[in-house]
Amino acid sequence: MYAGAGNFLSQNPHFCKSALARFTQWDFVELVDRYSIDWHEKTLGQLFCDGSAKQIVSMLLSEMDKVGAELWLLSAMKGLRKTEDGFTLEIDREGKRISVNCRSLVVASGGKSIPKMGATGLAYDIARQFDVPVIDTRPGLVPFTFSEDRFKPLAGVALPARLSNARTSFDEALLFT
Repeated sequence: MYAGAGNFLSQNPHFCKSALARFTQWDFVELVDRYSIDWHEKTLGQLFCDGSAKQIVSMLLSEMDKVGAELWLLSAMKGLRKTEDGFTLEIDREGKRISVNCRSLVVASGGKSIPKMGATGLAYDIARQFDVPVIDTRPGLVPFTFSEDRFKPLAGVALPARLSNARTSFDEALLFT
């Protein structure tokens, strides 16, 4: 629920404002309500389905159908180049190589923080390819690791914590894993 621009930490505090102005957290809640998906709010404004998160996936797939969007799985970008009319992407889609042309391109790749889950630095590679300035990355979620097993019995336990630095402070759960 607390997805306002002031809740994002960035060297450019205005970066997220335009995206959030176009589709707010309230717009998303309204969409969920339109699909009659029951939900509840937990601590710190976190929203959860009363039923299954699969209801949200179904809602999003339905919204894609309404505008003719396609969901491509088992696909990987193999090349990207700028053209006179926009961009051409070379994609390996389910074992077949195809080309896709577009006027505009939005890269929503996530971060490169957890390679075991498939995260990569693709967005950074694309930015460098087109000489887009990139701010040096820093860890956002950092594990504290201990050589002894004294915290092992706490695995799965979360505690409320206040996290602070010189610029900001926020309340969040501290999870033992």
